Amino acid sequence: MRFRHIRLREVGLRAAALGAVGALAFATPGLAHSEPSERPAATSSAECTPFRTATADGTEEWGSCLKVALRLSEAPAVGRSARLDIEITGTAARSDVRLDVELPAGLEWQRAPRGLTSTTAASEVPAHRGQLHRAEGRGHAGKEAPWRLSGTVKAVASGTAEIRAVATSADGLDTDSGSVFLTVGAQRSGFGIAARDVHATAPAPAGASRAHTSSAHRPAGPNSGGTSAKSAASEACATGGWGYTDHLGADRVSANTQVRVYDADTKGPHELLASGLTGADGRFRLCFDNTDETGGGQEVYVRFGTENPNWMVRHTRTKRAFTFDTPVAGEVAGGGTVDVGAVRPADAALMRGVEAFDAANTGWNWKPGNCWDAKDSTCRRALINWAPDSTDGTYYSLQSNDVHLAAADPDANILVLHELGHGVMDDVYEDDFPSAPNCSPHYIQRQSSEGCAWTEGMATWFGAAALNDPTFAWPDGRTLDLEDPTWGSTGWENGDTVEGRVLGAMIDLGDSTNEPGDTCSENPAGPMWSTFLGHVSDTFRQYWAHRAQDGHDVGPAALDCLYRNTVDYRS
Repeated sequence: MRFRHIRLREVGLRAAALGAVGALAFATPGLAHSEPSERPAATSSAECTPFRTATADGTEEWGSCLKVALRLSEAPAVGRSARLDIEITGTAARSDVRLDVELPAGLEWQRAPRGLTSTTAASEVPAHRGQLHRAEGRGHAGKEAPWRLSGTVKAVASGTAEIRAVATSADGLDTDSGSVFLTVGAQRSGFGIAARDVHATAPAPAGASRAHTSSAHRPAGPNSGGTSAKSAASEACATGGWGYTDHLGADRVSANTQVRVYDADTKGPHELLASGLTGADGRFRLCFDNTDETGGGQEVYVRFGTENPNWMVRHTRTKRAFTFDTPVAGEVAGGGTVDVGAVRPADAALMRGVEAFDAANTGWNWKPGNCWDAKDSTCRRALINWAPDSTDGTYYSLQSNDVHLAAADPDANILVLHELGHGVMDDVYEDDFPSAPNCSPHYIQRQSSEGCAWTEGMATWFGAAALNDPTFAWPDGRTLDLEDPTWGSTGWENGDTVEGRVLGAMIDLGDSTNEPGDTCSENPAGPMWSTFLGHVSDTFRQYWAHRAQDGHDVGPAALDCLYRNTVDYRS
């Protein structure tokens, strides 16, 4: 499912989604095109033909009737300015558009685009680095008459930054965005955010908590939480905790993260002393032999990595996990313990990567068994590609068996889990992924095909079940209720060729919140998951037949729960 460009009905719109960087023809420097007073009536986005987009595999997913392109004339060093050009194009003759352009702390408007109103407000989103400068306004965009604007951006502090422009149709059904990523320096700046082998840590505030607690902690490998036995005189231990700040500004712990304790030898390669995973509370305790080759104690530091034997969040370009080192502690006395404290990434731009890792951990905790496919004896490792400047998303690749996320995607945990859900289906079905015709583009509330509705609906259900929340959320903060829609719900089409209807039926089968016509309440990780594991179902109808073969409930009450979601298998 590709969420960069999305058409929606009846969705709470609080901002707009992250999109791809683009470059088109632009207007006269420094000027925004004005609109003539005599114009044809604006076209509803429901009447337009979406632009087509393609994943790296060449498979097209979501489409939008709007397209945003940004171009920054240069990457300005601190104290310098650059021109920002923005172009919004539509496939309709003319569309009314709302535009929101965002600058994080470190950048500011020297001159906002003409016709837009600029404001500054505090922000808890880590990537905004404490402050967000916005320029907002309305205009018109069309196929033959794009809306073109320009402004001037000034760099005021060093650091990484994303400039983002978001266009939304007047009816809220279409949105697209463009981004420019840069790294600002005191003397020189550059486009993009460089990948590093190792990143620094910083102290984390006290009181961090688990992001999602509906499922118990499930260790993802040996030595989760580390050893707790008191060390002998010839041994020493290291302890501490790992976490992050999420997209809402809440401090979180990160479980099942790889932990490695090293001796910082000055005369040779650093020696790995012990390794394990963080526990449910994000903490670890690892003990090791404390005899250094020089005769003293070990000079210890700890390295955290966004990986374990069952999943990894890796940099989109380098394909390596993100790693974070603590400072080196002094020599550890025999029988002693060095506490590195509770730490998190020092670079706020990397918080999203750790949040993506923790979202996957939520899916791991929820699903039964010791592998993503409980019937496997050798687990397939889930691979999630992300970078703080990634525009390669959002999709699961059937060719490389990995998830691809755009930079802001981890702000929506269910989006991460949706793409991971595709990977789980691909794993369970042993790469025999169902055919999904008419799936490019596809929409939660609209008809596609039985195969598309099943594969997309199942992936979102995996996320909703893991989070114990029947709500879809996008990185910009928009949400869509997945449980309440029924017959006659505005904007929703009917039947098992609509992914949202398949998804709603599965939610109602497994939840304990019952509405009229919904009296079902079974464990989602029980019969529903068992049937999923035991068969290769190509459609929801086939899944229902497999459920019957397994002896699970397909009686009148269960059929009523499906019918409430406009899926009628009663005859």
